[in-house]
Amino acid sequence: RDQALFVSGLMNFEMGGRGVMPYQPPNIWEPVAFGGSNTRFYKRGNGADLYRRSVYTFFKRTAPHPMFANFDAPAREQFCLKRERSNTPLQALQLMNDVQHFEAARGLGERAMKSVSDREKRIDFIFRNVVSRLPSIEEKKIIVRFFERQFKKYQSAPEEAIKAISFGESEPAKDLDPSELAAWSLVANLILNTDEAIVRN
Repeated sequence: RDQALFVSGLMNFEMGGRGVMPYQPPNIWEPVAFGGSNTRFYKRGNGADLYRRSVYTFFKRTAPHPMFANFDAPAREQFCLKRERSNTPLQALQLMNDVQHFEAARGLGERAMKSVSDREKRIDFIFRNVVSRLPSIEEKKIIVRFFERQFKKYQSAPEEAIKAISFGESEPAKDLDPSELAAWSLVANLILNTDEAIVRN
């Protein structure tokens, strides 16, 4: 989550303060809360709070944030010397559909579009920002084909492009073509979902 926020340019670097409530699917806290609990209902934060580092996320022990649960965050009852490493379908679903992650992918797509004008250089820009290396020739071919398919799809359905770039509270750039931005957002999301981006060796 933090890596996606950082490369997107959305991360809020403020340090300290109380726990924040980022995006979270509905009905996670309610089933496990006591009737009079002050954490019975999840009240999502807004503005800069949505983009703070994960260490500042409010942690409810009986219902941790799904990103923490899906990516093996240790329980808070005891210290953890070494994190578990797993690879599950839920992780892929989370990364492909989470509002925060897709909003971050859009932010990275915007950065690529504003930083360089050449298509292949944009792929290099996204790849280098996410995994700290340039793509291989084969990887670049796959991504170019993927981009062309998505761009064509969104050009023929501009309302879908607007929908695709409207996830999250931050506003998409008004000076960029929505169809192209939607396609670059999906490219960024694709690269953010590679094993190399998710797993630290």
